[in-house]
Amino acid sequence: MSKLKICYSIADQDFIKTKSLGIFNLSIGLLDALSKHDEVEQISVLTNPSQRIIFPQQFDSKYERREIVGPSSNKFLRILWDQWRVYSSGKKTQADWLFLPKGFMSFVMKPKMKTAAYVHDAMHDHYERNYPSAVSKKESSYFTKSFNATLEHADIIFTNSEFTAGEVHRMAASLGLPVPRTIPCGIGFKPFESHVVRKKNHIVLLTGRFPHKKTKMATDFLKKWQDDFKNDWNVDLIGSLPEEWSKPPCDNWIHHSRLPDSEFHEMIRQARVLVFASDYEGFGMPPVEAVLHGTFPVYSSIPATLEVMDNNGFPFKNDHYASFCEAMNDAIKANPEWLESWSQELLEKHDWKKVARRVVVGLQDSKNH
Repeated sequence: MSKLKICYSIADQDFIKTKSLGIFNLSIGLLDALSKHDEVEQISVLTNPSQRIIFPQQFDSKYERREIVGPSSNKFLRILWDQWRVYSSGKKTQADWLFLPKGFMSFVMKPKMKTAAYVHDAMHDHYERNYPSAVSKKESSYFTKSFNATLEHADIIFTNSEFTAGEVHRMAASLGLPVPRTIPCGIGFKPFESHVVRKKNHIVLLTGRFPHKKTKMATDFLKKWQDDFKNDWNVDLIGSLPEEWSKPPCDNWIHHSRLPDSEFHEMIRQARVLVFASDYEGFGMPPVEAVLHGTFPVYSSIPATLEVMDNNGFPFKNDHYASFCEAMNDAIKANPEWLESWSQELLEKHDWKKVARRVVVGLQDSKNH
C-alpha cells in the first residue's frame, strides 16, 4: 500500500483554555505516534500560536507545520474555523486525509477531501438526557449538530474505546443514519520516569465543575469515610469546583486549580490513593495514569473505566457509599507490589504503537473506497 500523507488539525485547541485536557493530550500523543509510523510519509499539522512550545525549533522531516492565527482565540473565529476554514486549509495541503482529533465536523458544508474523525464520547447526548440545564441551549445545539455531521460525513471514525464505538453506532441508529465505519483504536500511554518516591499519607481527589464529574458525591463520600474510619490523611483536590460549592472546612483538605503537568504528576506520585469519580466517560485516563505513577486508583464503576482498567484498581458504584468504603479500604491495604504487574498489563494494553497501527491500517484500507 502507498504511504500516507495526513493533514492533522489541532488549530482549534489551546492548553490553557481547553475544557478537556484529556482530549488535548490525546491529540498531541496521537500526532507523535503517527509521525513515527513507517507508513506515514508526511503530516501537515494545522496549529495556532499557543502551540509553538509543543514543537521543536527544527521539525522532524515528516512535519509540515502550518500555523493558523486565531481559531482558538475567540468564539467567532472558532466557528469560522470549524464550519469553513478547516476544510479549505486542509485541502491546500494536498494530503490524502484530513484528520480531526476532536471529532467534530462542519454541519454547514461537506468536506473537500477524505476525512477521519476521532470521537471521544457522546457527552452532549448524556447531558441532554441527564443535565439538560447544565449547558446553554446554543452550545448544546452547536455540538449536537457538529457530532451529527461527523456521523453523516466522516469517511471513517476512530474511537478511544469499544464503549465509545457502541455510542457512535447507537447515535447513528437514533438518527436513522447508516452505521459509519468505526474502529476503536484506543489511547496510548508511555511509562513515566521511574524513580523511588517516598509516599505520603495523601489522597488525591480529582474534581470538576461539570455535573458528570460527581464532585459533590465524591467529596461527601470521602469526608464521611475519613470520619467513619478515623482516617486523618491529607486530601488534595485537583481541578475546578462546581459553582456555589466549596470544599469541606478541613485543615487537611487543600484545593488546587489546574496544575502544570509536572506538578500534577508529582502530586499523584506522592499520594497513596487517587479517587476518580464520574458518571460518564468515553475512556477515563486518570486511573491508568495513577497506576503508572505507582498510586492505587479508586474509580467509578462505569462501562468505559471498567473496559480501560481491565480488572485493575478498585472500582466503586456511584451513589453507593458502602461500595466506596470497600474500594477505599481495599486500596489503603493493598500490596504495593501489585502496581508493577498492573503497570505492565496497562502499558501492553494501551500502547501508542498499537494505536498508530490501527489508525494507519484503517486509513489505508479506506483510502480507495
